[in-house]
Amino acid sequence: MNAYKIKPVAGAIIMALASTTAGANTDDAILSVPGLMPSATLEMTDHPGLWFKDPVDGDALVVIKPGQAVQIKMSEETRSQHTITSLLWPVGAKDFPVDQDKPSDASITKGLDKPGLYVFTCKVHPYMFGAVIVDDPATEGLDIGTELNLVTGAKVPADSDIAKKLLRTFFVVTTPSLWRDYRKPTWDVSLPDIPLNIKGQTISLNALSMSMPNKLLTPKTPGVGEVWVDTQFEMIEGKKKPGTATRIDAADWKLVNKVKGVKEEMNHPHNMWPDKTYQHIYQTQWFDKRLLTFERASGKVTSNIEVGESPSHVLTRPEDDKLYVAINGGEQVVKMTGGAAPSAIKSINTGPNSSPHGHYITESGKYMVTPNALSGSVSVVDLDSETNTIIPTGGVIPIAVWGTPDGQRAYAANLLGTPPMLSSLTVIDIPGKKKLSDINLAADYDPVSGKITGEAYGLLPIQTPVSPDGKYVVTANTLSASITIVDTATNKVIKSLPCEAGCHGVHFGMKKGGGYYAYVASKFANDLIVVDMDKLEIAGRVLLADSKDTSILAHNGMGGQGVLPLPLVEHGYLKETLKLSGKKQLSPDVEKWLQALTKSQKGI
Repeated sequence: MNAYKIKPVAGAIIMALASTTAGANTDDAILSVPGLMPSATLEMTDHPGLWFKDPVDGDALVVIKPGQAVQIKMSEETRSQHTITSLLWPVGAKDFPVDQDKPSDASITKGLDKPGLYVFTCKVHPYMFGAVIVDDPATEGLDIGTELNLVTGAKVPADSDIAKKLLRTFFVVTTPSLWRDYRKPTWDVSLPDIPLNIKGQTISLNALSMSMPNKLLTPKTPGVGEVWVDTQFEMIEGKKKPGTATRIDAADWKLVNKVKGVKEEMNHPHNMWPDKTYQHIYQTQWFDKRLLTFERASGKVTSNIEVGESPSHVLTRPEDDKLYVAINGGEQVVKMTGGAAPSAIKSINTGPNSSPHGHYITESGKYMVTPNALSGSVSVVDLDSETNTIIPTGGVIPIAVWGTPDGQRAYAANLLGTPPMLSSLTVIDIPGKKKLSDINLAADYDPVSGKITGEAYGLLPIQTPVSPDGKYVVTANTLSASITIVDTATNKVIKSLPCEAGCHGVHFGMKKGGGYYAYVASKFANDLIVVDMDKLEIAGRVLLADSKDTSILAHNGMGGQGVLPLPLVEHGYLKETLKLSGKKQLSPDVEKWLQALTKSQKGI
């Protein structure tokens, strides 16, 4: 089970400690400091799991001695730009943190003096992890450190609960063999027996191992329509880049098909949205520059065009069906025509160094709200005048936003919190164009002891939609592997449910007979969680893997991120589709879905 990781880690440790230049290839080194030569290298790639990769042994972790340097550079095969950013590092490390303001192809070579653990990420694609251990040969075990700095400014003991979570998460994220496969009876996180030095005490990395039973669960009440999930990490025969879009029939919870984009080399499909007829689905490619369009019914690709650096999310404006594509590696949202072959109309600026990610358009179509990952702000754009108001929030990596049905409030998830909060949602007054408050998603969690005293337990929040009735905000929290539910009447966390490693994507779908489901997808597990919003309980876990499909070469069903249930639950969007019903503009299956909806679900 753990052979994949043990050998590379052990190899990295042995090689780095054996030689001052082991593991380095300096022929094409780009030096940040003249004359500084790296002793180890990490290449940034778009390979699932190994987004930072030692070119010698393929591991995401390298080990060097104090005073040596590491080079971090872009691999030639990657199709997107990144930032090189410190996520955590030992307190007292010289000239830290490392951070690049904007994504680029630039490399760095950095000398490291302080023994301990250094973790790097990309702020645009923030589950990319690479690590360096600076190990003092005179100490027993690999040095993790005594106290660690987090990028938010917080300092935590190296033996704290949150430090251990981050360490275990690093190995799970970077080791595909440790991802949770629901086709197996158990999930075994078996870490190698490598001694670690934490606060002067030696413990084994194996102490962070864990095992849990796997059990799928079919929801008792069917849904209406279908659910599309971006299984972003699946490797497919005939193409080099990862990712598929997986379709689940909500009537019987069976997997229907996967759109693979083999000819087009579809690359890291991240988020989707339909036109109002549900004939076309627009698909972003996050580690790329392209937007792909395919026919919902057949899966046939009709367009694959460049739109900008790292397109993350795509939405339409309800009234005219125009597309709005967030350019996560830039400072804009691209406005486009819809249909089988979208084309760019213009770019709408979201502010300097903004890096918009998971945006939102009000159901009235009046406003667009963007979370600006690199500038710690939210932009409110008046779509009639296309003027932009930037609202500083103090959040660290605002990554996703959604709003209430009346378009009055928006909730923005801050991936790394709002200092001193470790984890937060920012509440925005949309028409007033101002920040209202922050919600502490981890108010009931002690990061040192790990004690949880209530429902507010959400760490590293990502997608955070508001329910169609406006009552709840449901947030996927990737580090805590939890789903938090906020009551919009009080803006307090009232429920926390278990999720998976890499809990990421959430959206709402129709439940047969009335009410709604929240569908939750995770990057490092191949199940889709179904939450009953009437009971605020987990109603099911549906498999996203297809063992019969021999074209899936690796990571079957893995990489769950964007979630698109059809029909859309937002009444502002749904009414545009309902207007077409009975006019021979919708397919028979879509007509059937609409007929199955209750008056409340239709917004009548």
